[in-house]
Amino acid sequence: MKKLYTLKSALKSNTSGLKCDAFAAPATLKEIKQHKDLFHFDFLRLQSDYIIYKLCVDGQRDKLKGLVGFRPTPGILECANMEAAHSNKRGNPLYSGAGKALIALCCKVSFDLGLEGYIYFDAKNRLIPYYERFGAKLIFGLRMVIEPDAAEALIDLYF
Repeated sequence: MKKLYTLKSALKSNTSGLKCDAFAAPATLKEIKQHKDLFHFDFLRLQSDYIIYKLCVDGQRDKLKGLVGFRPTPGILECANMEAAHSNKRGNPLYSGAGKALIALCCKVSFDLGLEGYIYFDAKNRLIPYYERFGAKLIFGLRMVIEPDAAEALIDLYF
């Protein structure tokens, strides 16, 4: 999978208050290594079994705002990990919206692969309410699923 995506008005600059488009594309091994300090999770561990996509501000494709690792499985897209860069998390983030944009990207990829928007992922306990705001449902343990109706709403928002 090598598709490039533009997510309309997906990120908000917290310095200017303006919304800007985001760009999503497959991350190269070099990019993952180069930016590993921006993330808590080690995406290098995923690169042999998952497709890793980067999220950037359109026009700044070398400055990662988020990463997500996913792979298609029968009937659903498995999202192994998604994370906004440190600079876009709590406190005083440079950009808001990276997490929601990563979820929307996964939903769009699921649709593009004929999986109807279904995605699943394991949430951190404290993030369950955050994901529920976007239509994710807790199915067992920390496993959450986004079904087609919620996926379509996210896709319509950005694509």
